[in-house]
Amino acid sequence: MVNCGKILLSVKNLMSKRDSMLVMKFGGTSVTNPQSVEAINTLVQREIHRKPILVVSALSGITDLLVKLSHSILAPEQDSLIEQIKAKHTLWIDTIFGANANEQSAAHNAVAGYLAQLKNLLHSHNFTNQLQLHDSIVSFGEMMSSHLISKFLSSRGNPAKQVSATECIITTKHFGGADFIDAATKKHCKKTVLPIVEKNIVPVITGFIGATQSGETTILGRGGSDYSAAIIGYALNAEEIQIWTDVNGVYSADPRVINDAKLIPQLSYQEAAELAMFGAKVLHPRTIQPAVKSGIPVRVLNTFNIDNCGTLIEHNADNNDGLVKSVTWKKSAPLINIYSANMFLSKGFLQKIFAVLAHKNISVNMLSASEVSVSVTLDNIGKLDEALLELNKFAKTDYIEGFGTVSLVGEKIMSTPRIMQDLFDIFDSSNIGVQMLSYSASNINISMIVPSDKISEVVPILHRKFIN
Repeated sequence: MVNCGKILLSVKNLMSKRDSMLVMKFGGTSVTNPQSVEAINTLVQREIHRKPILVVSALSGITDLLVKLSHSILAPEQDSLIEQIKAKHTLWIDTIFGANANEQSAAHNAVAGYLAQLKNLLHSHNFTNQLQLHDSIVSFGEMMSSHLISKFLSSRGNPAKQVSATECIITTKHFGGADFIDAATKKHCKKTVLPIVEKNIVPVITGFIGATQSGETTILGRGGSDYSAAIIGYALNAEEIQIWTDVNGVYSADPRVINDAKLIPQLSYQEAAELAMFGAKVLHPRTIQPAVKSGIPVRVLNTFNIDNCGTLIEHNADNNDGLVKSVTWKKSAPLINIYSANMFLSKGFLQKIFAVLAHKNISVNMLSASEVSVSVTLDNIGKLDEALLELNKFAKTDYIEGFGTVSLVGEKIMSTPRIMQDLFDIFDSSNIGVQMLSYSASNINISMIVPSDKISEVVPILHRKFIN
């Protein structure tokens, strides 16, 4: 990596306090594209003195096919999906290993073995519920990619070994979106991964998945490979966690939408968490949590531009307090308005609402309350119909679609002069109504609920005003 100046200093200062290990996560694009696969090898060679530990996603598109497979019932559809999965891996193998017939043949045989296991799994009756079977099916994407990447690195002179995260990330039994169990994960990661590292072999660990204490395969939720890397970094007390993706880092807005979006050199943990929660797609929302626990810096980097310094995320970021760092958005943020005269001066009413939503696997993004009503925006609708039936037993509800969120993120954002006045002026002059407005208790985020079809109109205006 080129000299990133001041941005590297804080990471170097931590090295004496941590074990010299570097966790590097590579997403679907990075492990699929031949150019970026070669870049992975270059990066491993360059960082070999830091004892790299790789965490990999499935090849691009494979998880989607596996999700469809987990929902399929008819044998012809299952066979078609498995053939599509096979074809994607065959193309990868022939492209990457084409010059070596032995390596090519061995890789084809390995994938054939995984697909045979997958077919057997589809006809298994050993699962207590459909979600448990779903988790086992979708785990095959990372199992195959980690095997292929480990063999590729070894063929390039970097000895590597596949490691299933089912052996080191120990989770709850919340199939479909499990969370890791701290002490058990630390114990198993050290037991499984450290002996490999000590032999100067590069572990290539499956992202996205884990296992319960009784050995049942679980997943950490879509996009969970980032989270896997953070968990492993935390469990092994690594010096740094790197998230390698297909953009240069975290931007002031989505660069695919805002042409003059700026790369953000540094973010605090809280800023990064808010950005991930409110729509920035470059990070999984839960990635920051394990890193915060022990202060491990996280860097977001580009596999297609490996000499770029990316974005450094850490506790003591150079924050330029009071400035807006980024404008982010979500096109869909459905609302539930809840009304009840009994809410006035009553105790536990909000608790009652949240208990219903939690029980039905519905997560809330924003909340606004008055004496007789509560409005919440939903991040995950879960079992919505069942939740509305439960809520209607003690309140009146309206479910409203067609809204999204627009958020401004930055440390001590409320100290930006005239920020609220400027916001209202922008929405007023654009003739865009704001359904709800809130700012976080941490003073890092201002979010507005606006019509979804107006987001593409207002975001460039906000970016020009507060970033440029």
